[in-house]
Amino acid sequence: MLKGKKIVLGITGSIAAYKACYIIRGLMKAGAEVQVVITPAGKEFITPITLSALTQKPVVSEFFSQRDGTWNSHVALGLWADAMLIAPCTASTMGKMVSGVADNMLVTTYLSMKAPVFIAPAMDLDMYAHPSTQQNLERLRCYGCHIIEPQSGFLASGLEGKGRMEEPDVIVERLEEFFKLQKNADTTDLQGKQVLITAGPTYEKIDPVRFIGNYSSGKMGFALAEECARRGAEVTLVAGPVALKASHPNIQQINVESCLQMEEAALDAFPKSDAAILCAAVADFRPATVSEQKIKRVGENLDIKLVPNPDIAAELGRMKTAKQLLVGFALETNDEAQNATLKLEKKNLDFIVLNSLRNEGTCFKSDENQIAILSEEGRKDFDKKPKTQVAIDIIDELSRWMRRLSVVLLFLLYNWVSPLSANAQELISKVNINHQQVQGTDASVFNNLQQTLEQFINEQQWTALQFQQNERIACTFNITVTKYDATANRFTCTALIQANRPVYNSAYTSTLYNNRDKSFDFDFAQFDQLNFNEEYLDNQLVALVAYYAFLIIGLDLDSFAPMGGTDVLQRCMNLVNNAQNLDFTGWKSFEDSRNRFAIINDYLDEAMKPFRQLQYDYYRKGLDEMAQNAERGRTNVTTALETCLKKAHDDKPLSMLPQIWTDYKKDELASIYKGKGTQKEKQSVYDILLGMNASQSNTWDKIRQ
Repeated sequence: MLKGKKIVLGITGSIAAYKACYIIRGLMKAGAEVQVVITPAGKEFITPITLSALTQKPVVSEFFSQRDGTWNSHVALGLWADAMLIAPCTASTMGKMVSGVADNMLVTTYLSMKAPVFIAPAMDLDMYAHPSTQQNLERLRCYGCHIIEPQSGFLASGLEGKGRMEEPDVIVERLEEFFKLQKNADTTDLQGKQVLITAGPTYEKIDPVRFIGNYSSGKMGFALAEECARRGAEVTLVAGPVALKASHPNIQQINVESCLQMEEAALDAFPKSDAAILCAAVADFRPATVSEQKIKRVGENLDIKLVPNPDIAAELGRMKTAKQLLVGFALETNDEAQNATLKLEKKNLDFIVLNSLRNEGTCFKSDENQIAILSEEGRKDFDKKPKTQVAIDIIDELSRWMRRLSVVLLFLLYNWVSPLSANAQELISKVNINHQQVQGTDASVFNNLQQTLEQFINEQQWTALQFQQNERIACTFNITVTKYDATANRFTCTALIQANRPVYNSAYTSTLYNNRDKSFDFDFAQFDQLNFNEEYLDNQLVALVAYYAFLIIGLDLDSFAPMGGTDVLQRCMNLVNNAQNLDFTGWKSFEDSRNRFAIINDYLDEAMKPFRQLQYDYYRKGLDEMAQNAERGRTNVTTALETCLKKAHDDKPLSMLPQIWTDYKKDELASIYKGKGTQKEKQSVYDILLGMNASQSNTWDKIRQ
């Protein structure tokens, strides 16, 4: 849950300050980005050099870091963070936080913080127990701060009692739990979806009082049903004989007993479903005949002839259409991965959830489970956790597959081609090298660079998505070489990167991305080969190209399905993190508000979700609709600007994304409204655009004409 989260870690003057190193390690290991803010007293206990080495960021301590006018913005930190954690937090700092005494960077950052604040007190037992400290803690709770209670133990004073800061791993867990609950509370990614779930065992009658069955309690299936319903799905839950009852109003529970009854209910519900999760532990066999009376004990042996039950998963796998997803479960005792993979392929499943009875305290009757998810993409292993949390992991995976499926279906809708057409890479790129500012260098150097780059971009398979030839995203890299060092093979450049998106049922193409990278510098020797390794980046030019490839593909997918490019954009963010060690500018946070880090970081910021939604609402609901109905499409564009664009700017006014977007959409926006729409509509759009990008006022004036 901490992956991609931005955490401001405040450190105060306590002997427990050394534990901040372990907190940083835990947060970063979980995928978080950490910015340390330390008080002057805190630096007496731990050095900024140590903290900077761990976080790979400069430590913020003073208001003014140099005597050249450079200063640290507590406001920017307050807007940047997803959470602030003060650990350790002394009694002195708590008192200043309560009273608003803003005499250091840590307290001013706290007072500017828009994100949740967590406080881990650390002090001697008498200080902690003092009424003033307890009153300050209570006041901070009233302000909305989350207090991570200290523990009892041996203290630096030599005394023993309550005041010892909570252990670093527990503090990290608290943040993880918070973000997991926050994510769960906000997620409605299955809104409007129909999901079929089977749960529990089946009982196959031998006679009126005996049956063949298993130990399944149904807890996993019911947890999945509740999680799907909570996210907005309409759920049909076909449940075998269990002592559970669904609570969410979006769940229709159908109770059955035998495999044949479950088969009938599943076959009836599946054609209306967007996805099915087959969690039930269905008996593979049933008695060939069922005695109408209780079988008496006669003789030494009783032979019962068994016949195969229907294979519900295989039946639904044969029925499954291109618009549906099918998820299976495999409970194994040996050769787990091999057996699960065979089931995945044989039954036409999209992914399969593997349980193993060798994991003690999981599976039947337990409240916990430990799973692995297998698919064509590979294997994902998860830790042991409560089944309610396992359900979150599984439905997160289902949601991801649904987003991917939506994107694929929209591509097919927009760009239908013969099934015999060959698959192609995602991008079709044109590279232009302008080297007029560099004199006296053989033109073949630049020609070789242009050819190598174009070939690399166009032949690299950047994602697992299957693109047809006419689905490829058109983009251009216009690179201007301002300096070339032939000895070091170093190119100093700027680059204008542009990508276009077709408009449905129209010959018109719309600009999807257009921005100038002012630090497009790299090393390249003639006849160098470019190879991309996502986990290990040691080539600046490859990193630059991969960054823009992921960014363009992600934005394109966003324009076809809401948040459809999340996975690809996250890979772009991961690439930026891996590129931090390259000896070039543009990759680091706080370096530049328009650099590569800032752009992708803002795209993935929770506060900028409305801007991500703008990509879909503007292109898919707006421009694409305009080709069919100009007035309705324009109205949808207006709604997108009034809700998504304005909210993104209001929620994160320091983000440059709205300005960059309006810079390259200005002429298109003016064309949409010039001479069209009501005066009220045009005035509303004018006010929004002028408020966030006054530099384009001449263009915005055309909207009101």
